[in-house]
This record gives sequence, C-alpha cells and structure tokens, in this order.
Amino acid sequence: MKTFYLYLFLLVLFPFIAFSQQEDVIPTTIKNGITKPSILSSHPFGIFFSRLQGNFKTHATKHSMLTISLESANVWGPPVTTYIPKNEATRKEAEKYNWDLRQYHFNVEELDAEIFQLQIDGVIKNIKANLAINLKKNKEIVIALRLAMLSNGKQPFSIFTSDTFIEDFHSKIAGGKDPFDRKVFQLNEAGITYTDRNGNTAKLKKNDVFISGIETTCYYYPEWLTNKNYFINIGTHLGTNLSKYNTSIDLGVSINAVKKIPFNNRNYSQIGASLGSLRKNALQLKKDNLIFGTNKYLAFFESALEYATISKKGTTHTIGLDFYIQTSFNKRKELDYIIPIRHPEVHDAWGIGTTNLYKNTNYWTLLYSFTRKITTTFYIQQDLTVNNNPDIQTGVAVLFKI
Repeated sequence: MKTFYLYLFLLVLFPFIAFSQQEDVIPTTIKNGITKPSILSSHPFGIFFSRLQGNFKTHATKHSMLTISLESANVWGPPVTTYIPKNEATRKEAEKYNWDLRQYHFNVEELDAEIFQLQIDGVIKNIKANLAINLKKNKEIVIALRLAMLSNGKQPFSIFTSDTFIEDFHSKIAGGKDPFDRKVFQLNEAGITYTDRNGNTAKLKKNDVFISGIETTCYYYPEWLTNKNYFINIGTHLGTNLSKYNTSIDLGVSINAVKKIPFNNRNYSQIGASLGSLRKNALQLKKDNLIFGTNKYLAFFESALEYATISKKGTTHTIGLDFYIQTSFNKRKELDYIIPIRHPEVHDAWGIGTTNLYKNTNYWTLLYSFTRKITTTFYIQQDLTVNNNPDIQTGVAVLFKI
C-alpha cells in the first residue's frame, strides 16, 4: 500500500515540477473541448479489461499532453453462489418464480448447471496515466496505463468512499439502517473473490496492487465534418490486458461529437455525445483467462453537458454533468432462470452483486475543473438506479503539457 501511495505522490508532483520548468513556453490555456478525464466506474469485473468512454475534444492535441487521474470507488456485494441450469425444462420451471425465490424450489445439488460465485467488498483505487501525442494535423494517438489496488477504505485515504461514511449517510439521511446488509460483516474490510463457470478463481486481498492493462487509441478528427461550433472525432481502440487473471487483447471503435454554444466572449456551453462498442478478449494470450462476463461485446453511450466561464486572468472554470450507460456484462436472458443462493445471514439486497451483472450499468457524474496552464478536475459519481456495483466513486485528475 505504501508503494501505491508513493506512486501517487510522484505522479501528482510531476506536473507541477514540469510546469515550473516550462512556464514561459506553455500557452495561456490548454483546454480542448469538454474537460473530462477518465470517469469509468471501477466495476470489480471492469478493472480486468478495457472499456470505452467518450472523447469530447474538439481537435487533435497540438502538443504531447499527459493526464494523471486517481479514482476511489466503494464496491459491495455479499457472497452469492449462482447456478445456471443447462436443461431447458429446468430453465422454464425456474422462470415461474422471482429470482430471489428460486432457491426454495430446487435442490441445487442435483442440478445439471454451470456455477459461478462472487463476493465483493472494499474500495477500488485506480491510477490512470494517459499520454496524448499528435500524429498529424487531425490525428492523435493516446497511450494509457491502468494501475489498480484494492483498499479497505479507511480514512484519511477514502473519505467519501469508506464504508463508515456511506452507512452513516444511509442511516441519517437516505436509505435507512443498513439497507444492503453491509453491517452483517465488518466495515472497512477488503476482499474480492470470484470463481467463474470454468472453476477458475480470482482473489484480491487488502492492498493488492496490479497493472490492469495498457490501452492504445487512435483518434481521427475529420475536417470535412467540422465547423466553427460543431466537431466530430472517430476512435479505434486496442487494449492489452496484463493481469494474471486476464491476459488478452480487446478491440473497439467509437464516434464522438461536440457542439459548442457561445454566449459571449467569456461564457459558453458545450454538449457532447459518444457511442461505441468493444470486443472483449478478441485475442486470448493465455488459455486459463477468467470469464468476466458472458457478453463478448460491450456497447456504450455517453452524453455530457458543460458550462464554462473565463475569468479576467484567463482561467477557465467549468462545471459539467455526464451520463454513461453500458450494456450488461452477462447475457441478460440468463436472469430469467438463474438460481442464486444467498448467504444465510444476509436478507436485504443480497443479490446485487450477481443480478447487476445482467443489467445495463449506468451512472451520473458531476465534474468541476479549472484550466489555464494545468487542468485540475474533481468529480463525484453516483448510480441512481443501483444497477452498478460502486456505491459511490470520486476522482481527481491533472492534465498538463510535457
């Protein structure tokens, strides 16, 4: 854990050292389109492979730009063993009952079924470093490194994402006393255990740190689809996953659009929309990769709204709202007949870790940034439909020229 925070300290310190050395050559502002660092939710499955998000820049970067971000996300799901019947007659019988009642109508020890097990607890910390390099006038390449750690979420390193803060919020403001049975177990613990249908197991313990992967993306900004206030770019994505649980290559494509709405010389708004699809594990680099979801393709849609104001000293302040939705990790049809078995001491919302794998994940993100020679962004993220595992996620990012 000490090593992880040493990495974080050095990464955060670097842009300010670089800024002090190059102050006289950096342009007045580096803002380019809608200010948005990586805001992907730190899903316990999603940290093991690439996922796509919108690129709301208006033009290819003119200089090499580095973005460093830190994310903190509280994830929770009590232990659940899930059976997927192979027999069609058993599936039809299971469809007669609600998913949480099926365990009382079947003897799972006699079932011919596939099985997976999942238990989630902790705060996932991600460090992401994105380097954008100009290729030509209207093309750029972005190389990104993903580093992940599982923390127990104790303060002061996890203020808003700790179990204690979240359960205090539920008890005193919204949700009621222990609405997700988190207090059945000890608070501020860490551990993720997942056994897939092939019997392969991923197990993360407190302070486990690993390199999740490297992503390479090429963006093309076609001039013939651009005018003064309307911008489009197209991305092709290649993700190399490097963890011991999933060593593979993902391939994807996205299209992104930004509309600028000027009000006067110092105030304007921007609207962004993005659509894309990813082929998970398009190339397997080892035989025993875990199955992190049965959907081979993940599609996403993202929209963003930003208001910007420029101060008299040239600093741009922005506030933005972003909505992101992604297709389910598992094939949704299975939800009609899976047979989840709950932990005997857990009764409320006990199946969220499993059933959410069959639902489209979606969440809202509120962002604030200020930009001149360095861009600093803070955000908070919440899933209002409870279809995504992170209970709450926060992030901070810095962007600067190198």
